[in-house]
Amino acid sequence: MPSIRAVVTDLDNTLYPWVDYIVPALEAMIDSLAATTGLPRIRIVQSLKAVYAQYESNEYPFAIQLSDIFRPYEADFDSFNALVVDPARLAFRAARDRYLKPYPGVRETLDQLRGRGLKVVALTDAPRNAAELRLKHLKLDGHFDALYTLPFFPLPENVAPEIRRKEEEGHYRGKTPVVELPRDAEKPNPAGLRRILSDLGLRGREVIYVGDNVKKDMAVAQACGAVGVWAEYGTYVSKEYRDRLAVISARKITQRHVADEAQGRWPLAISSFVQVLDVLEGARWGPGRRAPAGRARRAR
Repeated sequence: MPSIRAVVTDLDNTLYPWVDYIVPALEAMIDSLAATTGLPRIRIVQSLKAVYAQYESNEYPFAIQLSDIFRPYEADFDSFNALVVDPARLAFRAARDRYLKPYPGVRETLDQLRGRGLKVVALTDAPRNAAELRLKHLKLDGHFDALYTLPFFPLPENVAPEIRRKEEEGHYRGKTPVVELPRDAEKPNPAGLRRILSDLGLRGREVIYVGDNVKKDMAVAQACGAVGVWAEYGTYVSKEYRDRLAVISARKITQRHVADEAQGRWPLAISSFVQVLDVLEGARWGPGRRAPAGRARRAR
């Protein structure tokens, strides 16, 4: 293996199980909206999905006030915010706090990589708002040299004054430097990784790229000549959670965030993010050679 000088990693389902958090968090928010508005769940779900589809993200933070749920109350946003939006936001946050956790060993591995003098960069298809808040919540902010995201979602007209004030004061910004990529840089477009290589002054073969989606992440690695490492563990999503996500998520968005079960395989696979350290040490095995127990292995 050539000398590796940087590790670039995907975020969702690579550093933390995104599906394990987003499903109960959205369901808790829907439960709150059903309780405060008295609307049928199907009406609420369809209204939110329309906004998520428009903004191409299940984490668009202002979906409630931009949905048709708000239309009968447009004359008085303050009351709607206090009686409907705030309880739903708190329900979402409580579920997020309970279920959004990093995979074992992620923080320690990121620190070890940087301790060895490597640059560690995150490349995600998430918008800047969601990506920065997740890293802060997971206490991963500051463990990266840079974060490359899709564009920031601007604040809508109807938003709580406190949120607007905090945004203007930079309260939601993290310690990690952020580069916003153009929206058409979404993977499998290799433009994001190419920008990282250019910014770091590196060649593809000097970079390990880690991601859970063979069709997107590994395609990006291959296009840039990087060492593609498939986070196979990130594809382990139960049928129950896939079914529950399908109810509350637009199909196109689900395909963006969750690897297709029939996506095929990739030669170099790991069963834990910690095993990136093994790959760094040259633990790549050809046909007929067996990987030591607990280390990175070639996918079968």
